[in-house]
Amino acid sequence: MAPNPRPGLSRTTNIVIGLALAAVLCVSANVIADKTLANARFDLTDRHLYTLSDSTRAVLSKIREPITLDFYFSKTLGDQIPSYGVYAQEVRELLQQYAVLAKGKLRVNYRDPVPFSEVEDQATAAGLKGVPLDQTGQQVYFGLAGTNSTDDKQTIPFFQTDRERFIEYDLTKLIQQLAFPNKKTIGLVTNLALEGDPTAAMRGQQSAPITIIQQLRKTYDVEDLNPGFDKVPDDVDLLMIVQPEKLPIATRYAIDQFVLKGGHALVFADPNAELAREHANPMAPPVGTSTADADDLLHAWGVDLTKGKVVGDRDNAVSVNISQSDTSPPVDYLGWINLPKASFNHDDPVTAQLGQVTFATAGSLTPVKGAGTTFEPLVRSSANSELIDTAKTTGIPDLQGLLQGFHATGQRYVIAARLAGISHTAFPGGPPKDDKAMAGVPEIRQATQPINVIVVADADMLDDRFWVQTQDFFGQQITSTTADNGDFVANAIDNLAGSGDLIGLRARGSGERPFTVVQRIKQRADDKYRAEQTQLEAKLKNAQSQLAGLVDKQGGIDQNKLTPAQKQSIEQMRATIVQTRSRLREVQLALGQDIAALKSRLVFLDVGLVPLCVAIAALVLSAVRLRRRKRQIRNVG
Repeated sequence: MAPNPRPGLSRTTNIVIGLALAAVLCVSANVIADKTLANARFDLTDRHLYTLSDSTRAVLSKIREPITLDFYFSKTLGDQIPSYGVYAQEVRELLQQYAVLAKGKLRVNYRDPVPFSEVEDQATAAGLKGVPLDQTGQQVYFGLAGTNSTDDKQTIPFFQTDRERFIEYDLTKLIQQLAFPNKKTIGLVTNLALEGDPTAAMRGQQSAPITIIQQLRKTYDVEDLNPGFDKVPDDVDLLMIVQPEKLPIATRYAIDQFVLKGGHALVFADPNAELAREHANPMAPPVGTSTADADDLLHAWGVDLTKGKVVGDRDNAVSVNISQSDTSPPVDYLGWINLPKASFNHDDPVTAQLGQVTFATAGSLTPVKGAGTTFEPLVRSSANSELIDTAKTTGIPDLQGLLQGFHATGQRYVIAARLAGISHTAFPGGPPKDDKAMAGVPEIRQATQPINVIVVADADMLDDRFWVQTQDFFGQQITSTTADNGDFVANAIDNLAGSGDLIGLRARGSGERPFTVVQRIKQRADDKYRAEQTQLEAKLKNAQSQLAGLVDKQGGIDQNKLTPAQKQSIEQMRATIVQTRSRLREVQLALGQDIAALKSRLVFLDVGLVPLCVAIAALVLSAVRLRRRKRQIRNVG
């Protein structure tokens, strides 16, 4: 027999000693892991939402002067609302990772602003937003204040839960603004009131810039250039040109020379800018359809905007309500499109990681043959698309008519493109004769270096209504996004301005994933019933019109003045109206039932299928084991 490893000790004592040693080992392993693996994470999410990106690492590696971050979180808030406690812990852990990667250049302080304390006064002085927790009015805080060595300040007044998926972007952006406080300048060229109505103050009203302009101002200096300028100011790093319409020739020449000598430009040229009606400049209100007319500049850069046409995309059309009635289902509007990830160029940093962008009556871009520039598509429609006459999308468009007349061409239309390479001037005849600013200035006839211009055939994507929802949060206006329109613009600006560290972060923020399969099935069901629905609605309208013709001025029908034939006709029309309404309800009900059945199938697949498969596998495994046991018993016997 083998010797007892512990002579004199009982089996029970050995077990107790073994358990004690195992406990010591477990505690030691946790202590060592806490010290050495505090910042280690395993992120198994599809888009790695909880792993610090290369963009964040790049920003942190470039910090040269110390930055101090004061993280204020009221412990009471976490105790009363646990979800905020979990969110605060996530922010704390991120800040700890940031501090490690910054290698001593980032100092993080954690503070609990207890009511009526000096820390609360500091939080208020730093610009943080106190929020009442209950009816007593006690203020709680959950924000971040940062300062650099030159006393520049940046804050996140309150961490909103609906921006949790943007947390890394918000933190990294704040740090970048402190690390690099000198902002680049964007020259905004437009006739539209994107900065707000300039006459609102005179009427005692408030008017704020659109959200994209507000966001750009946090990172850049946005200089509003009068469209009548004849020279781009020297401090402008890039131009953002929105709906170039009726620009003076001197202004177009100044833009031409700016680009040829190395200046970059982001251009939104729309064949039907709905934005022009929503944000019209009262000093120069639009007349009719707003159409971009900078053809000479675009052509010189190597791109043409298809005139009088907008892109209609059946696969990605936005559903809109055409009636206030609850019985009328939404209708897909071909001119408004939500383009998914498959529509974007994944090799370009501007669009590589976007999830969804909404466009409205966007145009189509085509490359100029023989141009010296390359034409790189950034955004394209699906192949189930066509070009629609602009006239059909102005005013109140006939959505049903657009759907019935839709014929896919099989072509993917380019809505946004990058132009790069050597281009020539759009003014081969020289500068305008009355251009005093250019008098004596040598004309640049060919680009001194490869140009870098991004052209988007839509200006409406900038409008808040297509990508932003705003709500009041205790007096503070909080915006949440429904699409990545703002990210697209900010990415393009960052890329053209040469500061693209934040590009990878913006795209990580959006967790929106359109259910493309569901949309396709719903679309087929919608098409299946639409034709009959349209016929029934026309029949109902006709019957109601005929009946209305027999109503007298008092709103009734005098039965004594009606002939028997008229009475019979009225009864038939009323019966037709009742039957048509009944059939119309049946059609709409069938559509709803198809969609409900689809929902039930998806719920089963998402919720019930996996447990069912596990149960079946368990039963099969149990049967196999039982058979083996019986076989072993027979063999032993």
